[in-house]
Amino acid sequence: MTDSQTLLVGDIAVCVIRSRRRTLSIEVGHEGVLARAPLRMSKQSIADFVTSKQHWIRRNLAQLPEPKPVFDFKHGAEIYYRGAPTPVNIIEGQRRQVFYVDKQISVPVLKSHLPIELSAKRKLVTWLKQQALRHLEVKTQLFATQMNVPANKKCSIKVRDYKRRWGSCDHLGRLSFNWRIVLAPEEILEYVVVHELAHCHEFNHSRRFWQIVERQQPDWKERQQWLHTHGARLYQL
Repeated sequence: MTDSQTLLVGDIAVCVIRSRRRTLSIEVGHEGVLARAPLRMSKQSIADFVTSKQHWIRRNLAQLPEPKPVFDFKHGAEIYYRGAPTPVNIIEGQRRQVFYVDKQISVPVLKSHLPIELSAKRKLVTWLKQQALRHLEVKTQLFATQMNVPANKKCSIKVRDYKRRWGSCDHLGRLSFNWRIVLAPEEILEYVVVHELAHCHEFNHSRRFWQIVERQQPDWKERQQWLHTHGARLYQL
């Protein structure tokens, strides 16, 4: 069950989304400021929290990278895949699976009632989601062992089409990731995995949580900054 409303805190418009969560969190993006709140939390409590975080909110709004222009997907267009600009070749009249060879992605597609570019884009996105799941499963298993994730945590993985986040972890240790993270460099994907696995120890963003992340990745701040600076380019598709 979810519910949404808009709350004005000073001159900051906040989109409040309520759900069966236990904690309040703030997210900042090109769409504005988003507060994820428990169903029963009062407006005043949310407003007080936003007020306490207003300097952080304004700083992050100011640091948002310029949104990318609308991407023209067609034969020969370049997308980012695993951190590198990668040409996409649309092969008409074939039923084969998408394949990645010589640093190029080829998308065989049959003609249909849809424009060929749209059919190819849908097939490519399906393939990218499969690649994301495969890479995330490998990295999650690796880091879960290294980080001594408790045995009672499921560490099951799903890929989702998130608009504002790169990953999530619930109190049972079930992990969800934005499939677009497979478009980023490997060390960035690894950062997102480590970040979510750290929640299996600390279900918050406390100092202890960041210490867990730092033990695994001393340069986590640089990886996090990469996402802040370049994350928008991963939303080409």
